[in-house]
Amino acid sequence: MTRLAPIGVLTLAAATPALAQNSVSLVSTSTYGNLHAGGVVVVVSGDANENAAAALEWRPAAGSFRAAHALVRVDSTHFVGSLLWLSPGAGYEVRVTLTDPDGVTGSPTTTASLTTRPDTLPQPTLRTLYVAPNGDDGNPGTDPGAPLRTIQHAADISQAGDLIAIQPGVYRESVSVTTSGAGGQPIVFRGSPGAILDGADAAIAGGVAWTSAGGGVYSRGIGFSTGHLASEMGRLFRYETLGELQVLGAGAPGGFYFDGATLYVRFADNSSPATHSMQVASLENGFHLDGVSNVRIEGMEIRYFGEGDYGKGVYLRNSSDCVVRTSNIHEVGSAGVWIKGGDRHRVEDNEIWDSSIFGWPWDYTKGSSAENNAVVLTNNVGRGHVIRRNTVHGQFNGMGPCGDTAPAGFTTETDVYDNLLYQHTDDALEPEGYCANVRIWGNTIRDVHMAFAVAPAAPGPLFIVRNIVWRFGNTRTSQLDGYTASAIKINSGYTTPVGPLLLYHNTLLTDAPSTDAVALLNPGSSTSIRLRNNLIAGTRYVLDKYNPVIWNGDWNDLHSTDSTRLVRWLGIRYDTLAAYQAGESQEPNGLSAPSQLVNPAGGAFRPALGSPLIDRGVVLPGINDGYAGTAPDIGAIELTDLIFKDGFQP
Repeated sequence: MTRLAPIGVLTLAAATPALAQNSVSLVSTSTYGNLHAGGVVVVVSGDANENAAAALEWRPAAGSFRAAHALVRVDSTHFVGSLLWLSPGAGYEVRVTLTDPDGVTGSPTTTASLTTRPDTLPQPTLRTLYVAPNGDDGNPGTDPGAPLRTIQHAADISQAGDLIAIQPGVYRESVSVTTSGAGGQPIVFRGSPGAILDGADAAIAGGVAWTSAGGGVYSRGIGFSTGHLASEMGRLFRYETLGELQVLGAGAPGGFYFDGATLYVRFADNSSPATHSMQVASLENGFHLDGVSNVRIEGMEIRYFGEGDYGKGVYLRNSSDCVVRTSNIHEVGSAGVWIKGGDRHRVEDNEIWDSSIFGWPWDYTKGSSAENNAVVLTNNVGRGHVIRRNTVHGQFNGMGPCGDTAPAGFTTETDVYDNLLYQHTDDALEPEGYCANVRIWGNTIRDVHMAFAVAPAAPGPLFIVRNIVWRFGNTRTSQLDGYTASAIKINSGYTTPVGPLLLYHNTLLTDAPSTDAVALLNPGSSTSIRLRNNLIAGTRYVLDKYNPVIWNGDWNDLHSTDSTRLVRWLGIRYDTLAAYQAGESQEPNGLSAPSQLVNPAGGAFRPALGSPLIDRGVVLPGINDGYAGTAPDIGAIELTDLIFKDGFQP
């Protein structure tokens, strides 16, 4: 059986083979500030038996030190941790104290400064370049009465400090940005309401003739390559052969097959494409920022890109300090925003969505061109990205905030918060790959197959704090296609381990039929999951644990509407909390009771008066300081709604 660490002692890594014990030495301490969070990385030497610990304290520039969440050991030489609920543009001091039963060589304590970035967006002041559908690229572009015709030409002549004012209209172009702005003088592409960057072929969108090929299939030679189609009825499924298209296995609204010269289309009702608004992608990317910095894209509608296999609304490649905001990005082949390399990007206040995918069968969409993302980070993603306040829906996956390789500085320091994600065929949030000091908080997720997929995610830690997840398992994937839903996914088939994973103050609740709240399946290498103050509730098992991951749970409310079962642990069934406590030494301070939230179906997840969640949690330094009442409430929201209502602690 797995026994709990005492409260206040953070034991997260599996024990290493017996080695000669020795003392620990502090080598270095570094910090990294984001907008509302900051990271601390401590490098140590010695301590071959890895029994040292590292406490973390913090204080504002003027104030007293207070305890923070303990640093987490993630390998033989690194302790890593985070500070949450910080103010932007502020200075802090951190203090790290090492302890080791074998002794500390040198000073056990060190201090360091941490400064968060300001939450401001500087405005360009050099000049304004105007772009309009009736413009002319022969114009200087600085006179609104004589605008430029294309966004690309504006990008070509832009300089640091330029505002590119894009007037209403449809711009059928792919915009490559190769000029950088400056820290206080960015280059800003700003769309007026109705400014649309469109990747579809204009002639076909305007209406053309199609030839019947029989069986509801219609064809047309198009003279360009395409990998993505949509209509007013939604996205069309891309088939790999004409025979597959004729069967139309993915279902409505229809699909297409392209043989390199001829495009074949079939709608589920066998209607002609000539009766539909056909959007056939002829361009791969909307905005492509390559090797630039301090460029901002805002207020644009971006749609129908995907001439090949990796169509993107905005592609940030090896760039830094760029912002994508207040835009409507939809029905793009592979990703709404794709970040590959670079540092400190912000993706905020956008709506990113797709159509049709949520209704297609898993076995068709998995591994197909429809396995797309709203926001995805790949390769060495650098540090300091912020993805916040976006509304994301209808893609196969929502957001993937981790890269593939370690950046300079060891941690990625990515923050994902205050997003709304719903109707995803697979994972809402997919922090998989190289994840170190990735912080996910204050998000609302509903109607997805998996809420958090960490399969794998290493070296950690990964903080998942005060998120609301509702009706996971309420998808075709879960209910019709035969795949197991879960609020947390850790099975991967990779040797890269999952964890350390820290889940605090989350509301993980579903009323989808026959759905486990958490199903930890094999295969996959795992280190540890630590859970405190979470509401975890399902309609079958609360926890069905097949994976041997170290599970350290306490002060959580575990509840199932199926009164005949509660936990299945490596094949052993526990039908009551008392049996689970006795059998596995888990949840000594936990409870198992209906949560009595105000109205989850109506979006009210606050505990009602009399709820057993009130004042029932445990104090977690750096996580729930300043709680109301005699103790923190369990779940994502405090009863009073006076603190944490905006995701931050006063």
